[in-house]
Amino acid sequence: MKVRYFLIALALGLSGARGQEQSKAEVAKSAIIEAFNSHSIVMLGELHANKQEYELLKGLVTSQDFVEKVDDLVLEYGNALYQDIVDRYIAGEDVPTDSVQRAWRNTTAIGAPSPIYGWLYEAVREANRKRTRKLRIVLGDVYVNWNRVKDREDCERYLNHILSASTDCGKLGA
Repeated sequence: MKVRYFLIALALGLSGARGQEQSKAEVAKSAIIEAFNSHSIVMLGELHANKQEYELLKGLVTSQDFVEKVDDLVLEYGNALYQDIVDRYIAGEDVPTDSVQRAWRNTTAIGAPSPIYGWLYEAVREANRKRTRKLRIVLGDVYVNWNRVKDREDCERYLNHILSASTDCGKLGA
């Protein structure tokens, strides 16, 4: 079986007019699903804290057409340290909410996480409860245990050579 990935990180250009009777969200959803006919990986840019985008993503993860083509959702806003916890949560196990929230709260991203992130994890969990073929969320952010990061050098041990101005490490000083 060919594994298909849906990455929420970069931009996917949607083009082509479809019937006037379809909403913009339905057109976008159809175009994303159709993209898997010719691509193994499809990426979608995030409009931070955008409720319309969340509604589109929720529509995708609850769509049987989407789940027939996609195995994994790779989310850049998810610390890989918490992959096991998220796997159990998405599978429907009884996992404390605060444990799951660490996945999108303890990342290298600057700024407060949007509530939309938690809503998407929950949408995947709920959709998986209703089907035999399950989606998996793969956490795409760097594995960082922030409890062990006390200074810039600690941070660099986790991030190795991929430090950039967009990470929290830049705020820790020299």
